[in-house]
Amino acid sequence: MNLVLLSDMLVKVDLMSMANSLEIRSPFLDQKVVDFAFGLPAEYKIDSSLKKKIVQDAFRSYLPAELYNRPKRGFEIPLLQWLRTELWGLINDDLLQDDFIKKQEIFDLASIQALKKQLHSSNPEDSHATLWALVVFQYWWKHYIEA
Repeated sequence: MNLVLLSDMLVKVDLMSMANSLEIRSPFLDQKVVDFAFGLPAEYKIDSSLKKKIVQDAFRSYLPAELYNRPKRGFEIPLLQWLRTELWGLINDDLLQDDFIKKQEIFDLASIQALKKQLHSSNPEDSHATLWALVVFQYWWKHYIEA
């Protein structure tokens, strides 16, 4: 409640909603709802096979069954797709270009080449996350160190 919700999720929602001129309400954070939930016995709230038990139990008769039988998913950007398509030129021809990597003398060129190759393989694993971190660093480097 204090770590993830207060220090992470609500902050992100607030910043992004303000950046887009949206007013966001979190109805489950109404003081009366929170007090009610905290007052319920644990077995009403916690079930090893069912996430958000109270909400799911409360709305089961109103929502389609397929909502309850699918895996939990977060909101993720299509980073793998972007790095393979729209951002590939920026990666391969600019920010992670071989001569630039050699000149910097920061990263191991063979490792970066292997990551770029893995990105386009049938099993990219988490190469896109690593490449994204490198792209962000390289962008910063070009704009603040080389500038």
